[in-house]
Amino acid sequence: MKRKKRAQKMYIVLAIGVVILLAGLLILARKYAPTKERMELTEVYSLNFENEAAVIINGEYMAYEEGDTSAKAVILSGNPYLQLDFLKTYIDNGYVYDSTEKILRYTTDTDIISVNQGENTYSVGRSEESTGSPIVVEEGDSVYLSMEFIEKFSDFVYTMESDPYRIMIEKAGWEKKVATAKKKTQIRKLGGPKSKIIKDVDKGDKLILLRNVGKWSEVVSQDGVIGYCPKKHLTDITDETVEARLPERNYRHFKMDEKISMGWAQITGKAGNTALGSMLDNSGDSINVISPTWFRLCDNEGGIENIASFDYVNRCHDMGIQVWALVNNFDVEGVSSSAILSSASARDNLINNLIGAAVAYDIDGINVDFEYLQESDGDGFLEFIRELSLKCHNNDLVLSIDNYVPSSFHEFYDYEEQAKYADYLVIMAYDEHYSGSDDPGSVSSIGFVEGAVTDMLGYAPADQIILGMPFYYRLWMTSETGLTSSVVHMKETQEILDKYGASTTWNEDAGQSYTEFEKDGVFYQAWIEDTRSLELKLGVMKDNDLAGGAFWKLGLESDTAWDVINEYMQ
Repeated sequence: MKRKKRAQKMYIVLAIGVVILLAGLLILARKYAPTKERMELTEVYSLNFENEAAVIINGEYMAYEEGDTSAKAVILSGNPYLQLDFLKTYIDNGYVYDSTEKILRYTTDTDIISVNQGENTYSVGRSEESTGSPIVVEEGDSVYLSMEFIEKFSDFVYTMESDPYRIMIEKAGWEKKVATAKKKTQIRKLGGPKSKIIKDVDKGDKLILLRNVGKWSEVVSQDGVIGYCPKKHLTDITDETVEARLPERNYRHFKMDEKISMGWAQITGKAGNTALGSMLDNSGDSINVISPTWFRLCDNEGGIENIASFDYVNRCHDMGIQVWALVNNFDVEGVSSSAILSSASARDNLINNLIGAAVAYDIDGINVDFEYLQESDGDGFLEFIRELSLKCHNNDLVLSIDNYVPSSFHEFYDYEEQAKYADYLVIMAYDEHYSGSDDPGSVSSIGFVEGAVTDMLGYAPADQIILGMPFYYRLWMTSETGLTSSVVHMKETQEILDKYGASTTWNEDAGQSYTEFEKDGVFYQAWIEDTRSLELKLGVMKDNDLAGGAFWKLGLESDTAWDVINEYMQ
């Protein structure tokens, strides 16, 4: 009997142990087994606006950022549209919209495309084409462009899914990794078995592999679901490149067969055209391009003040010199560069006025010198350059653009985009220190010039870059009242030194002669431009095999400047 009771107790203990073991296993299973809990895609993608679509570009979900006040994409009458600013930032910056005149412009290597807001038709040059839905739509404060239209000019492929709406865009040239699911699996919101399931994956499904995180891989499904699946469930990983769908663009460029030696000629009135002979007295045959300041903006509708001269052009041509007439946007009361550049019709008028004058006066090219622009002017300025370039090339005119030394302040000038359309980009490698500078210094030290060229070569090829060099410098004066300066012409140097009984020393860092002296309680300093400093700059031009040099301005140079210039233009 005792033995029987002892056995019963053992069975009870064993049963309890089994129950405890099973309970522990169940707890462990619940803790570590993959969850079957699911998450709806409407929870995955944050959509805040009616008819909004999520956008995935090259595998990246373009989530909301602080300050976003509109949808990145919307579906209108079943058709997908991208928000203009979003399109410009992430896909193609070439679309420019005039919100006042309600006109969209886009320029290719051969044509100017123009669309009126709300219309299904658009012009390509002189022909007209159409789409199945309105191309440009305004909703609230935002402008949207139809994908049907965009894909005609911007190189990408896309698919669209619903519930919720999402647009998957892959840009031409994107290098991606593609994997195959080797068994049925799931995509989870995050890496880990306890993360909710957002999509089932069948054996053989293709997934874009974004990255590996431990035992998990971040992937994108064919229908645009981004999440994580077990790394061990993927096989046959291959590298693929999204092929270009549109033909490669071939931008035309007019090039001179010799080094460009360009002198700017500052002319402020028609009477100034008679000074051509004296301006060229010292240069001999060292100049092959002259850029007279003949055109400037004179109203907000694209009108120009024109002081061009037939005789001037004919005399230059007789000497084998091309004329690239300069147009500037310098201060004219009541004239706004922003107003002109932001208006499609004003840009059209300006371009037509420039081309008309160039053709009428047998001018060889246009030199654009638009300074002091604001970042908000960038779109209009670039579209002006694009459209002007096509009109110039159709009329056998060379187009050159004068540019600041590259810096973060001038990124909106977009030198890389300019280089596609313009024939030459001129670096104005001077005004390193200027009249409003806090400290005295060189106008154009050799380090400043070298840095300018190196930076510009990151945006444009050497055979499109012209190095702008100064024939002037500044005499700095420090006194009890503060710092001031005055411009000194290269040819005036000896006169200044003689006047003050000053001498010079060579400043290796600046690559210039330096002088300092005191007179009547004023401390004077100057980093001098002379033939030695000029030769160093010309050496930078030659060493980098640039297209040539330009000089501001004719009439300021010393008697020997052209001798050294001529040596480097051979």
